[in-house]
Amino acid sequence: QAGQALEVRLLVERILDAEPEALITVCGDFNSSDREAALRIIRGDEEDTGNGHLAMHMLVPAERTLPEAVRFSVIHHGRPVMLDHILMSRRLLGWYCGAEIHNESLGDELVSPATIHGTPESYHAPVVAEFTVPDAATDALAVGALPEVKL
Repeated sequence: QAGQALEVRLLVERILDAEPEALITVCGDFNSSDREAALRIIRGDEEDTGNGHLAMHMLVPAERTLPEAVRFSVIHHGRPVMLDHILMSRRLLGWYCGAEIHNESLGDELVSPATIHGTPESYHAPVVAEFTVPDAATDALAVGALPEVKL
């Protein structure tokens, strides 16, 4: 996991070095909670880098804006854990409206498969974030006026 996390972090750094105002989201099933190394590598928190000049390169987890009681996307042997994340660049944070985790009907990923054969349900809750982009930025995106980053 740490190797994959480093590859993601290096890609984020390349994008932000080329375009400091880039709007970035990195999202998905990280199989890693907020305190684990893989997610910390991708986030690039100032406390972990020890470099204040990189503070604007940090990615912010959307779930941090939600009450702690609802911050879980999986139930693992009776314990709620947040393994699915939406991370956003500091620039994008200015357009962030909110997030939801649809975990109301989650089954336990260890217990349910043993008792319910062949269920079509996922044991990961959908994590959703909403952003409002100003019209000028939307127009620029539509006509391709924003700089292109070659990867």
